[in-house]
Amino acid sequence: MPASAGTTNYDIVSRERGDFAGFQKNKRLPFLCYADRMKFLQDITLGQYLPGNSFLHRLDPRTKFLSLILLMVVAFTVQDFMSMGLLWFLFFLGLAVSGLSWAYVFRGVRSFLWLFLFTACLHFFFTPGPSLPFFPIGFLNLTWTGLAKGGFVAAQLFLAILFSSLMTLTTSPLQLAHGLEKLLAPLKRFRVPVEDFSMMTMLAIKFIPILLGEANRIIKAQSARGVDFESGSFFRRIKNLLSILTPLFHSVFKRADDLAIALLARGYLGGAKRTHLHEPKMTGKDYWVLGCMVGFMVFELKLGG
Repeated sequence: MPASAGTTNYDIVSRERGDFAGFQKNKRLPFLCYADRMKFLQDITLGQYLPGNSFLHRLDPRTKFLSLILLMVVAFTVQDFMSMGLLWFLFFLGLAVSGLSWAYVFRGVRSFLWLFLFTACLHFFFTPGPSLPFFPIGFLNLTWTGLAKGGFVAAQLFLAILFSSLMTLTTSPLQLAHGLEKLLAPLKRFRVPVEDFSMMTMLAIKFIPILLGEANRIIKAQSARGVDFESGSFFRRIKNLLSILTPLFHSVFKRADDLAIALLARGYLGGAKRTHLHEPKMTGKDYWVLGCMVGFMVFELKLGG
């Protein structure tokens, strides 16, 4: 429909965005619809940091690293629902102590829902055991044992990502790098480049939210130019995805090149001995937390055994 006199294309798009109806009732602009569906990229909290002054924020990064390792071992070792329930209680306790928004933390895990569902479905249909009513159907056999096992493994993955997000949300990338460097310091005797490894780890964590935001920006830009990611054949949609991957890879390499130039301009040399303005130092509360984590791990393993 042509625009009336005095009406600009901006006004037309503004009306479309306002009521999401356009000139055909109950229809939305394709690029707005797809861009809204891709907002989950902005919700990923893994790798992001929220400044604060809570008890978890003030802990030494080495304490958080070691606690996360212990919790991961427990999460993937226990095999009963009682032990898993205690782990969930510990997570909610840490979330309450951190002062973070519960909705914000759980919204960030929503993007990994496909991983939980895929893992659960593998156990649903490929774990032997007594079948559910009306099964098997052909080669598909849904079992009671598979349901229990699939739900348990999905809960383990869910909890592992939540604990990891809790650590990154309460620890800055610089603190993570310093803590990892201190933990791996004994490996220097074996000529392991600990400083370079910790630097790469910090940059990788820092780049996660940056690249997700860049991908979301490119998706919106390409959708606004008329690239259709939803309709057409499977191969057509795969071809259209190249319009996202090509500029995304270009942006990644450009950022990496800019970062390398910035490091060289500041005199960065790999393997050089460095000092820090704020040296991480473990205090009494850090040793107390580590002691509690070790005690919790022993209790969980004995309870599960």
